[in-house]
Amino acid sequence: MKTHNIFKFIHVDACRLFIKQLTVISLALCFFACGDQVINTEKSTSDSNNEFKLTLTISDEIVRLDDSIKLTAIIERKVHKDSIAGYVSMKMILDAVGGTIDGHSFSSASNITVAMDDAVESKFQALAFFLPKYSYNSSKNEYYSFMEKGHVSASFDGISVSIPINMVEPR
Repeated sequence: MKTHNIFKFIHVDACRLFIKQLTVISLALCFFACGDQVINTEKSTSDSNNEFKLTLTISDEIVRLDDSIKLTAIIERKVHKDSIAGYVSMKMILDAVGGTIDGHSFSSASNITVAMDDAVESKFQALAFFLPKYSYNSSKNEYYSFMEKGHVSASFDGISVSIPINMVEPR
């Protein structure tokens, strides 16, 4: 009759349990770390005057030449409409260097009609996309005639904001 060392079996079972726990923890960590909110590439800038606040937000400061990024311009009223002395042109302008603006709910990026309530903290939002300008030679598989650094800007009631954008060739 052969005797077995019970401590040897306990050690092997403990190692197996540890490996199983480590695997479950690693999978859980990977699952939660791979969510969309881990890396926030959104960039925003704002400025204001006595009556309004203008905020420009881009979804990413790096755009591939064959892709686009989302732009959001928000105008917020800081005072009631009746408190504003003088004329305010309710027109906003979105502009781009190195690409074009493709508007979502307006026909011309240089003439966006702003409509908002008269109350304080009323907001107007314009959604658009920035599309890089470039040329492509399919026989050589190369991109040319593009800017590596561009800008998007928004203007309203004497307020102007701008954000730089880096344009890169697709992989």
